[in-house]
Parts: sequence; structure tokens; C-alpha cells
Amino acid sequence: MTILNYNVAAQRAATTMTRNDKVMNTAMSRLSTGVKLNQAEDGAATIGVYKGLEVQAKTTRVAIDNINNGISYLRTVDDAGAAIENILIRMKEIVTLAQTSTTDASQRLALQTEFDLLGAQWNRITTDTKWNGIQVMNGGDLTIGTGASSTFTLAVDDWRSDADDVGGTGADIATGATVASADGGGSDMAFTFGTLAAPGHIDFGSTAGPGTVGDATNAMDQIDDALIGIGKSRAELGAQIAGLKASADSLVDLADRYESNASAIGDADYAAESAGLASAQIVSQAATAMLAQANAQKGTVLALLK
Repeated sequence: MTILNYNVAAQRAATTMTRNDKVMNTAMSRLSTGVKLNQAEDGAATIGVYKGLEVQAKTTRVAIDNINNGISYLRTVDDAGAAIENILIRMKEIVTLAQTSTTDASQRLALQTEFDLLGAQWNRITTDTKWNGIQVMNGGDLTIGTGASSTFTLAVDDWRSDADDVGGTGADIATGATVASADGGGSDMAFTFGTLAAPGHIDFGSTAGPGTVGDATNAMDQIDDALIGIGKSRAELGAQIAGLKASADSLVDLADRYESNASAIGDADYAAESAGLASAQIVSQAATAMLAQANAQKGTVLALLK
């Protein structure tokens, strides 16, 4: 039967072309992005899982960066602490020279001048040592975010020459985070006589310094306590850095797992998508040809009207 009002073959060919265009568009979208789940309808049951894994992976990578920044921060403190330790070693050499009565007044003046300058250098290091603009030698806590609402805090000792540890709680380098001094007493090395922080000459008077044999002996006690505290503080820094490195290694493994799982769910299979695209293109070309044939078929009706 020959009819004009409805061309079934042409309509079927057009419908096939429309459906096939959707298949090609989906395949090209996946191939161009490398992702199988570009829209919610691409995988309504799995897109939530995929996006959740993607967020966890990215958050974990940022947490790794945070930890590496924390390691850099602590290494900055340790490097500056090593410089202060060297200063104290030289201070100990000076007061050792001053502990003998054969050192005359002019020599003691020279020793005290160097002692003063070393103290000023200590203060400069604690003031000028910064990480990202933050002073790191003044006893502030280091808080590190590890993703979601999780954080942890590390205590960093106060390295200033006049730091005062009240009650021996481990707040400054005199304590080594355990005890206040070699005998477990107060903050003997804290230089709380208050002059090291001031510019210019330091008048040790009857407190500590190379001015007299007695002053040198007092200074030696303070320096010995300071060196004990610095050794303990640097040991604590080393332990903190080692712990952070272990945490970073653990998070790297975790991020790799998140990314691997997300890839298995959401990444496009290029072999399958390429094959599907090629098939859809062939069908599209064939449907276009059949639509032309179906439309031309109705032209035979004109022959009946002649």
C-alpha cells in the first residue's frame, strides 16, 4: 500500500539517528574528559560514591601538603636551634677562660664583649627566624589539619634567651620538654636577669658572665642547663619530624587507594568507548542513507498521477 501522510521508514530512520546521536555524544564526552560519570544520569547509583572518593583523595593530598609544611616548619626551628647551640658552646668556652684568675682585666673585657655579642646574636636568631612570616622560636603551638574536621597539635619550645618556664612545665628550652634544669629545679638558664634582650652592652653585675671568676662560674651553670635543655628540645623536634614523615607516608598510601577506587568507578574505558563511538558513527551514516532512501521512495507516487 502506497500512502503519503505517514512515512514509517523515514520516521524509524530519523528516530534511530536521534538515539544514535545521544550515544555518540556520550561517547565523545567520555573520551574527551576521560571520565565515565560526567552527569548524574551517567550513573545515578554510583556517582555519589565516585564523587565522595574524589573529594577524599583531594583532601588527603592537601593534608599531605600540610604535613610536609609542618616538617619544613620544624626543620626551620631545628636549624635555628643548632645555631643557638653553637653560640652556647662558644659562650661556654668564653666563661671557661674567665674562670681562671690568670685572665687579666683587659682580657675579661674582651671576653665579656664577645659574650654580649653572642647573646645579642641569640636574640636576633629567635626574633628573625620565621616560616611563611611566622616567628617559630617563641614557643607557639603548631596545628596541622589532616582532612575533614581532624587536626593535631605539636608543642614547640620557646627558644628565647629570657624564656621563663614557670613551674618546670616544659614551655621553654630550659626544660627540654621534661625537666627545668639538670637538677630538675627552676629555669636556671633562662637569663631572666633581663639584659640579653636589650641592645648594647650587657652588664652582668653579680649575676652571670665572664666579669669575675664567680660570675663566670654562675654563667657556666646557666649555659650547662641551656645546653641540656637544647639537646632535649632538638631530640623532641627530631621525634616530631619523624612522626610527621610517618604520617605523610601513611596518607600517601591512603590517597593512592582513594584515587585507585575512584578510577575504577568513574574513569572512562577508552577501548570500549572508542569501539562504541565507531559503531555509532557507522549506524549514523547508515541511518542517514536510509532516511534519504525512505524520503525518495514516496516520489514514486508522482508516477501514478501522470
